[in-house]
Amino acid sequence: MTTGLKIWLWLVLVVNAISAVISIIAALVLPMLWVTVIATILVIVGAVMLLQTKKTGFYLICGASVIALIINVVSGQNIVSSLISAVLMPLIIYLLMRKTWNEFV
Repeated sequence: MTTGLKIWLWLVLVVNAISAVISIIAALVLPMLWVTVIATILVIVGAVMLLQTKKTGFYLICGASVIALIINVVSGQNIVSSLISAVLMPLIIYLLMRKTWNEFV
């Protein structure tokens, strides 16, 4: 695993942990936001799995991105920006992983 990938995964982990706390607080007011909390937790679990060199973590992050895209579109946000945000994180992770893809089990 490259140093760049480790740094990126730790950044993803910290940012999504903060986002999860904020989402939980918001979900107490709007129960529909529990889906967002679940998607955020999937990203956190995926990042931890990738840090443990488990390829399944990448697929969890991709799945969470699809869930986030659906949530954004259903809630009426801009489809183009939602699509870009859903593709960007998994794409960056893939680009950082691709040279060492075979190291992941």
